[in-house]
Amino acid sequence: MRPHRPPRRPRPRPRHAHGGRPLGAALGALLLAAATALAVNGSATAQPAPLDWIKNGDFRDPLDRGWHCDGEFVQTGQVVEGRPGGQDYAGCRQIVPVEAGTRYSFSAYMSGAYTFATISGTGTGTGELTFWADGPSWKSLGTTFAVGDVREVTVTFHGWYGQAPYQVRHVEMIGPMYPSECTPVPVPTAAPASTQPCMPRPSEPPTSPGPTLPTPTRA
Repeated sequence: MRPHRPPRRPRPRPRHAHGGRPLGAALGALLLAAATALAVNGSATAQPAPLDWIKNGDFRDPLDRGWHCDGEFVQTGQVVEGRPGGQDYAGCRQIVPVEAGTRYSFSAYMSGAYTFATISGTGTGTGELTFWADGPSWKSLGTTFAVGDVREVTVTFHGWYGQAPYQVRHVEMIGPMYPSECTPVPVPTAAPASTQPCMPRPSEPPTSPGPTLPTPTRA
């Protein structure tokens, strides 16, 4: 006599969305489309995370990767030494992309008398920002600065004509930092309330005058 076997239960069939696609696959496609749309359109409040926009600012690579230099330089590890001559100040420059209407934090770690770091072309009408070191000790130079209606600025470091060598160890420019939304101006009660945020352009921080420089000498 054969043993009694329980009847087999029918396997559940996958549920299908309209058009014959499995419901799970349809839901996954819908979520993917929503994520793609969010990535493309963004949100009203999300802003890019601040980044360091200086290329080879830590000098881990050869100096010519990211920097355009004139004069004599010696690179030892991650320290760059500029050696000014009678007709040049041993300078390096880099054009850096920026976001208009934002702020950036700039710093340069330098040593040596008559050692300069500059930022030009900020679009704020205040001229070139200049920072300097004035002795053999390492100093961190820099500030937070505003950007006007421009898409790039120029960052430069250099010494001075006929002066002693100087050293640079690190240069960075962190941003963009977006201004906070401010309260809308009140309107009459008969008019609809304003919901548009105002984005004031940040003002340029004050800078102190540079040192008195010696007259360049001929070689």
